[in-house]
Amino acid sequence: MKVNFTFFKLFLVFVSLISACTNRDKPLKNLNDIRASSGSKERIVKNPISKDTLLPYLNTYNQDSVGLEVISLSIIEEQHFINRFQPISSCFFALEMKDSTQKLTHFAWTFKDSIDTKNAFYNWLDIEKSSKILASKSLSSDFFTAIVSETNIDFFYSKKKMDVQKLIRYVKLNRNTAIFNFIII
Repeated sequence: MKVNFTFFKLFLVFVSLISACTNRDKPLKNLNDIRASSGSKERIVKNPISKDTLLPYLNTYNQDSVGLEVISLSIIEEQHFINRFQPISSCFFALEMKDSTQKLTHFAWTFKDSIDTKNAFYNWLDIEKSSKILASKSLSSDFFTAIVSETNIDFFYSKKKMDVQKLIRYVKLNRNTAIFNFIII
């Protein structure tokens, strides 16, 4: 076995010496000759047409049966207590209404089942709002509406009074539910 290993080492040394000592007179290839290139040296920069990715969300707020009359929306980059409970999806939007004095903030979460939804909602009530539930104070300094269904939680905030019926219609249509576990106004 040791003889075979020694023979293999000698063979490798011999092959390395032969390949190192051979002289190659072939010219080196220029990669620019091989690579594809355009005929002109001028670079043309194309601006891709940007697509409004929030348009489908805007359309859901402006459905005829909902009637919220939202003219624009923007994404809110904010963390919320309910995000700790690992929702399947979440979206936070700042909505600008047709009535320029009205601005609405919408937080929405979707969970995999009703147990996760109730767990997140009850923990939010317990941790975030426990001191305010039995007090004469409101849950929020803004006008607030919470709508909780089997697998969804929707919070709406506004500085002015909101039309709760429109919000309920929005949630019914977009969450495909007619039954709500909780509605807090």
